Amino acid sequence: MLTVYGLSHCTTTQKAIKYLETKGVKIDNFMDIRDTPPNVQTLQLLLNDKKMSIRSIMNTSGELYRSMGLKDKIDSMSESELLKLLSENGMLIKRPLITDGRRATVSAKESVLNTWIA
Repeated sequence: MLTVYGLSHCTTTQKAIKYLETKGVKIDNFMDIRDTPPNVQTLQLLLNDKKMSIRSIMNTSGELYRSMGLKDKIDSMSESELLKLLSENGMLIKRPLITDGRRATVSAKESVLNTWIA
């Protein structure tokens, strides 16, 4: 079961969904990342990929990130504190976040999306 967390009006999210669907990938659930952010366990799946870090999954160009002053706070926060923060504030997460419950990615790059094509 494939779930996409994003925003329906986000062109990056739309691009990823359209690409996956044209490749025959079924999107089972779409979750508005503002209303239903991914839980800590789902976010932890992102970090299981050794190429990903907390910073690489954060929407550092977003308004919420800036208004919370996170640039200066991240280094003093633990991973568990940051994961909790992200799970409570979906707008702090890059979009789209795609997961099947065993693995997860945040990207609309075709090279990354291709990993979801069976």
